[in-house]
Amino acid sequence: MKKILFRADGNAQIGAGHIMRCLSLGMAARELGILCKYVTADDSFSGTIKEYGFECEILHTDYYDMEQELNKCLEVIQKFQPDVILADGYYVTHSYLAELKKYAKLAYIDDIKSFAYPVDVLINYNSGAMEMNYPKLYQDSKTELPQLILGEHFVPLRQEFQNLKQKPVKSKVTDILFSAGGADPERIALRFAREVVHNEQLSGYKFHLVLGAFEPDVEEIKKLAEKHTQICIHQNVKKMSELMQQCDMAVSAAGSTLYELCACGMPTITYVLADNQKLGESSLCGKGVMKSAGDVRTKTGFWDDLMEMMYLLAENCEERQKMRESAVRTVDGMGAEHIIKNLMSSEGKDVS
Repeated sequence: MKKILFRADGNAQIGAGHIMRCLSLGMAARELGILCKYVTADDSFSGTIKEYGFECEILHTDYYDMEQELNKCLEVIQKFQPDVILADGYYVTHSYLAELKKYAKLAYIDDIKSFAYPVDVLINYNSGAMEMNYPKLYQDSKTELPQLILGEHFVPLRQEFQNLKQKPVKSKVTDILFSAGGADPERIALRFAREVVHNEQLSGYKFHLVLGAFEPDVEEIKKLAEKHTQICIHQNVKKMSELMQQCDMAVSAAGSTLYELCACGMPTITYVLADNQKLGESSLCGKGVMKSAGDVRTKTGFWDDLMEMMYLLAENCEERQKMRESAVRTVDGMGAEHIIKNLMSSEGKDVS
């Protein structure tokens, strides 16, 4: 049996994105008869990984100091004997990856282009990945250019986002989804809830706030929801695709959730809250798939602009229809399977 070892982390500081996309890949691999194992620095998401039916090895190390963990990680690798190692995290170093590469075919998921990664396969599924010019990066280094897997065709979504039946766009919006991501370090969810309940233009809509496991203001948001019935809180959502399809439009941080919203055909207003989100946000909005409210950290008048954008989009059925059509053309939901099949191929050809 073929084996893949995933090395990824998630916690209150960095959110759930790395873990969840690796779980999507693991589920696709399992469907293809491949054995998967996960390795994490701490136990923040070990329960989630086990709930999905995978084994998780906890290193009990600091996620931001990956050099420190190397010996422990190599012990797990030597015992598991994977055919492929897939690393996903911003704290990898050149020497760390070079060492892992000695033991198996090595893949890395990137979206920030920190350096020329010494790997066999480089994955960047984000919109705008082609614009990052990896060949030039490697040409200017002494590192060999890896196989490139680039673009939205490879977005690793969970099975629930595959082959979705698209519902018609409603002429009148009633329900709006909001997501700030798994950790919400900028504390956007509470501010959003406060803004919408005090905005008369938006009084006729119900707002569904998806709160991550590490949401810092969950109790304050619950208190607000008790006073204002237009705020509905969702935690530990088991099937996100169903919740998304129950809503008519969305507001979301420019992370991996955007691609889930695309698969659901959801007209979406996005915003930036981290530097690594800028390219994907710019590319998706440039293609007309979504609208951008800008960078919440730096834009003057951000909240007033966002509230007005929501109202105008909710009132424009024709615009929402166009956005839905663009979204479903962009993401087909099968990216995880596409990635796994390429990883397990011995051809190693460029599939970007």
